[in-house]
Amino acid sequence: MVFLAVLVVSFFLEACGGGPTGAANSTAVSLTPTFTSAPETAASQGAAYTYQIETSPGSNVALVTAPSGATLSDKTLTWTPSAAQSRVPNQFSVTATTAAGSASQSWSVTPAGTVSGSWIDTYWTSNGPVSVPFDWSKAPILIPPRALIPQPDGSFQTLQGKGNSDGTFSIPNVPAGYYWLAPAGSAYWTSGSTFDFGSNGNPPPNGLSVLANITNTFTLNFNGLDALRSGDEVVFFWDSAPPFSLVATPASPAGATYFSATATINSNLDFSQSAPGFLLQYEPETFGTLSALMLGPELTIPSLSFPGGTSTITLTQTLNPSPKASFDLNIEGSAWVPLFSGAGPSSATPERADLELTTQPFVTGANALSTFGTRIALLGDLQPLPALFSAVCADSHPTAPNSFTAPPGEPPITTDQDFGPVQYEDPFPPAWPRVFTFCQTASVPVPIPGSTTPILFQLVDTQISSVPQSPISPLTGQVQNPTIDGMSLFVAESVSATGVTLKWTAPSGVTPTGYRITVFVAGALSNGVISYLPTSEFYTAKTSALLPPLQAGKTYVFLITAILDGAANFETQPNRSALPIAFVSIVSAPIAVN
Repeated sequence: MVFLAVLVVSFFLEACGGGPTGAANSTAVSLTPTFTSAPETAASQGAAYTYQIETSPGSNVALVTAPSGATLSDKTLTWTPSAAQSRVPNQFSVTATTAAGSASQSWSVTPAGTVSGSWIDTYWTSNGPVSVPFDWSKAPILIPPRALIPQPDGSFQTLQGKGNSDGTFSIPNVPAGYYWLAPAGSAYWTSGSTFDFGSNGNPPPNGLSVLANITNTFTLNFNGLDALRSGDEVVFFWDSAPPFSLVATPASPAGATYFSATATINSNLDFSQSAPGFLLQYEPETFGTLSALMLGPELTIPSLSFPGGTSTITLTQTLNPSPKASFDLNIEGSAWVPLFSGAGPSSATPERADLELTTQPFVTGANALSTFGTRIALLGDLQPLPALFSAVCADSHPTAPNSFTAPPGEPPITTDQDFGPVQYEDPFPPAWPRVFTFCQTASVPVPIPGSTTPILFQLVDTQISSVPQSPISPLTGQVQNPTIDGMSLFVAESVSATGVTLKWTAPSGVTPTGYRITVFVAGALSNGVISYLPTSEFYTAKTSALLPPLQAGKTYVFLITAILDGAANFETQPNRSALPIAFVSIVSAPIAVN
């Protein structure tokens, strides 16, 4: 028993490293490495991002994947995100290595970044396009550019930016993902980091100096007219900034080929400066059941000024016959009828149709938006001026009782009708765009709190194209199945102030460029009449929208318009426009906010 005990003790001592054999096996055993730190995933454009990497002892760390500019030194990773690397995911990967193996750690960093862009309008003049930046610093009425960031509870974080006199703007520290970009009363749902608010128009604003308001006496003497008849209009249009126009119904004897008139107006324009002038005669014509004013003799004066003074102006000129052109006016009225079916909380009543053909002076390769662009009518209604967009085809809007006079227009066209060739006169350069507009309107009554008389919403469905080469039918359709917080938008409901979500299905057929949500709130006009007043507009290319908080205790109506445009992109450049264009609207029931 004593011998066995000695053997056991001896073995124990050798195993514990006693003696020469234990000294030979004293090297530490290597283990597979581990990471004992976790990286931050938050970063900001232009600010240093660092990560101190910690691993198990004895590990060598190497950078495997990283965005440009990232470096690793002594287990410290350093990176300063650039503008191009901000608001997008950036992948990182590092490895830790020992003799026994290796381990990897991977993560992604999406830095908050600066949203930047510009508001520089392009105006087309007789001397070519002119870039005019919007001066943010001189627009105190407009709220500076803002980013509205949706939060999990339905609220929005507002990040305010800065606009500059050269038209550029920036909003720092905008996180990745979609947000509302709001320059003023409109907002655009976008995830981008750059944005162009600019538009095309003519002529440039404030192109001429202005004087103190004075009384101007104009004497117009036009010769070379077609024989005058009832309904003719004679126009002097000066393509100044802002445009100046005189429209007169001749009192000359029927059959006369001359026109003379004197008009006295108050104006602050400096008429000694030069701008293109247009002298135009418009004559009533009919084709089938439709009627319109058509351009007749015309005279373009490329550079017109009145250096003799601004108080007494005499213009004596002879107009020239205009070359003729034509197109086949074939309207698929039956295709327009469905646009007013299910367009509101109650039945829509078709009311009017209208068409016009215009040209946009000096514009090339673009479409000058009607809000900013001068248009010379070739045929259509001259209400109120030939240089303005048709009053009938103006946008959808509510009309307060006893406060609205319907603009002129033709009866609605609800059956297919081919009116045959329409001849018109067109003396203008071929490079100028020809813009054909056709629209149909319908009214939808919408109840309003505190009144037994509903408000009529005028829905205007419009298509805008070049001169028609095929039957005229809608270019897109209305949104389908609109809901608010999961409830039908056509049924009066109550919703919470925050987290208000509108959803709909895209129109069948051609997919629109996007959608505009116009928000109206019940209130009183300046004359005390109760109506729905516009508050804001939201544009999105998606089929849903989370709206910023509404005001509790108010009643709202939502107008959703499907918009098709040949060039616009609501997430990057909403106002750069090209033909074809279309607008189709629906209107909601009144929605109360509790």
